[in-house]
Amino acid sequence: MSGAAEKQLLEEVSRARGEDVSDFVRRSIKRELARLGYLPDADLKALELHRGGLPPVRSEDGGE
Repeated sequence: MSGAAEKQLLEEVSRARGEDVSDFVRRSIKRELARLGYLPDADLKALELHRGGLPPVRSEDGGE
């Protein structure tokens, strides 16, 4: 997919969700940070995620 096609798709999806492209991108980045284990539980709740549903990508003690 070309950059122009990706941009158009991003704009269409954002418009369908009733949000700005910047809001869509910001939420996408936060979801990835949550998936990697870098966000606190309160942020996960706001993103409609929960720790149990995230894959074990990172931990503080080096284990799962």
